[in-house]
Amino acid sequence: MPSRKLRSIKLNPRPSLRKSVVTGPRQVLDIGRNDPCPCGSGKKYKDCHIDKGDPWLRKMAAKIEKDEAKRLKAEEKAAAKAAKKKD
Repeated sequence: MPSRKLRSIKLNPRPSLRKSVVTGPRQVLDIGRNDPCPCGSGKKYKDCHIDKGDPWLRKMAAKIEKDEAKRLKAEEKAAAKAAKKKD
């Protein structure tokens, strides 16, 4: 069995001038092939939109998140209105 040679990597002692970039968490739906498609068609994901891939799932996740934010805002508004009527 031939021996493997490891090469050492010389690290640059100077600090890097490049700034690191921190991105936010990515929103992607965690969906299985046999789960219902999130588009609402009633079909399985594998028969509906699996060919669209992750970009489509990210788009759907953003849409669902936006709809959820609207729903929460409407609920808060209704609760505030009910509290105002109560007084």
